[in-house]
Amino acid sequence: MALVASTTAQASPGCDAANNGTFTTSAPANTNSFRQFNTTFDSGDTLFVTATGTPLGVGVDLFPGPQTVLVVNGANGMGSTVVNNAGPHTLDITLAGGPGGAAFLNFSCTATSGPPTPPVTPPTTPTTPTTPTTPDATDQSDTATNATTTSIIAENFGLGVIIAVAALEDPETSPGSGAPQEDPTPAGPTQAEIDESIDITRELFVLRDTEKEINDRIKTLEGEIRWAESTVREYQLNPSTDDTVSSDGFGSEYVKLFLPVEVFDDLQQMEDVGDKELISRISAEAKRKQNEIDRLKEQRTTNQNRQAEIEERLKEIPDDPNDFTPDDLEDLGDTDAILFVGRDPFARALMRYRGFRLDVADTGEGFTDTVKPLSFTRTLSSTIVGWVRAVYTDYEQDDASQQDGDNILVALGIHKDFNDDLRVGLYVTTTWGDVTSPVNNLDIDTTGYSLGAYGRYKWGEIDVNASTRIGLTGNDISVSGTTGSYDTRLASFTFGISGQEQLTDSVWMRPAISITNTWVNREDYVNSAGTAIGGNTTWTGNVSAGPTIGTSLTPPSGFKRLEPAIGLLATYNYSDQDTQAGTVTASETDYLSLSVSPQLSMEFNSGASLDVFGSYFGIGADLDGWSVGGTLSIPLN
Repeated sequence: MALVASTTAQASPGCDAANNGTFTTSAPANTNSFRQFNTTFDSGDTLFVTATGTPLGVGVDLFPGPQTVLVVNGANGMGSTVVNNAGPHTLDITLAGGPGGAAFLNFSCTATSGPPTPPVTPPTTPTTPTTPTTPDATDQSDTATNATTTSIIAENFGLGVIIAVAALEDPETSPGSGAPQEDPTPAGPTQAEIDESIDITRELFVLRDTEKEINDRIKTLEGEIRWAESTVREYQLNPSTDDTVSSDGFGSEYVKLFLPVEVFDDLQQMEDVGDKELISRISAEAKRKQNEIDRLKEQRTTNQNRQAEIEERLKEIPDDPNDFTPDDLEDLGDTDAILFVGRDPFARALMRYRGFRLDVADTGEGFTDTVKPLSFTRTLSSTIVGWVRAVYTDYEQDDASQQDGDNILVALGIHKDFNDDLRVGLYVTTTWGDVTSPVNNLDIDTTGYSLGAYGRYKWGEIDVNASTRIGLTGNDISVSGTTGSYDTRLASFTFGISGQEQLTDSVWMRPAISITNTWVNREDYVNSAGTAIGGNTTWTGNVSAGPTIGTSLTPPSGFKRLEPAIGLLATYNYSDQDTQAGTVTASETDYLSLSVSPQLSMEFNSGASLDVFGSYFGIGADLDGWSVGGTLSIPLN
């Protein structure tokens, strides 16, 4: 028997895959499907595709080339192409199901030298929709990576606001809101100026007491000199009068009234010593007292000059915003009336020096319905401040990935001022998030925690800010009927500088620039179908710059400060996750966007502050969203 040679050529792997249904794709109503297949074709292979059902849009291309196989919108159709080069190829498929039902793509192929395989005849009316094929391991891995990258960008936006505010915030002296800013009002005195003010105020009161003593002494000496001069003149006019200064005449009574005891004793010795000698001694004593008056007047002049210097220096030292000692009793309410020991600034300064407390012992009065003890508690620029912040963020990816996400972040922090220039703080965060997409029916639920530190250093007129954090997030993923769980770990660092300009008496502007870099590692996992899904490590970051402009309003009763503001920010985001494959479209990861953030900062008389903000970000980019949040800060010392 003779052997018959086969005339059928060996088909390429790509042709076999097309004829075996590997490329078959479906998309439910109102759902997009994006697929890529890497395979090999022979030159001359003919690839056929048929679109059935109710497709909203179809695009099938073969790379390299590209060679377009089929493009239709809102209709069924058939297409084909002849492969013009042999070797590896990528088949790129985009299929959108219309609102009226599912869409389907069926493929076939004719090998270069083999008999043609006819394309599948489209059914007149689709019956039961075909279940979408499950993405392979690479597809699922890239889906998770794309979702993680997007959510980190949104989370960094909310967290970046927190650190910028916390690094600058001081409930006693500066506003806090959704973007960095400080109190535009003049700063209070430094600790050194406060100490100096206390010292020279005390010295001023001593000088004033001394001046009063000098004046009293001069007045006494001048009276004694006048008596001496009168006595000498009387003696010179009537040297023989017996009772001029005798102990039992008019002079004796006059002497007893006005002379010190020692002078009077001298006069009583007149009869023994003689009038002439006593008059000489009185004249000499008067000259000595005149010399003392001259010396006291020089001392008084020096004293007054020093008082003037102190008063001028006290005017130069900035007012303390935490000094609530009233300038006038009328500043007190009827039930707060109290007797102040003094009403001039220096008396009030002395009260502050003595402990800022005036009670019944100071007034000399008992309690009544309108007189009660009043205590002035003085809080210097608080060196320890605790704060809590909550932010809700909602975002969406407006490209073909169609990802929607939301995130709730709660942060607790505390910082300490080690001096006027250096501040260091710690914070912890908790986040709850969700990412969904109709592409492959994606749904990811996340719960994360992070621990961080931040600091501020005042370098002249510039604030230098830095923060860092590490975090761990648990993720539960569902994609095209498979489920799984994995963890992501991150490390992030932010560096920024800012300044402030006073545009008018009540309007200020704070320009700022910062850079953030975040490293994220997603661990691998095994899904519910038993498929191993590989892990991934990515870098993301952004550079942001822009001003915050605000104004200071007259605060209502119960408030110390009320400041609305608006922040304008330009942000450039970047990532090394540039492309995705399989059912994941290539999302834009390097782009420039704008954000606008209205804010309101308020401080209460208690010293606590509350800052609220809203923000719309991602203007001009595929990834955009909005957020709202607030911060409550409380001085702890």
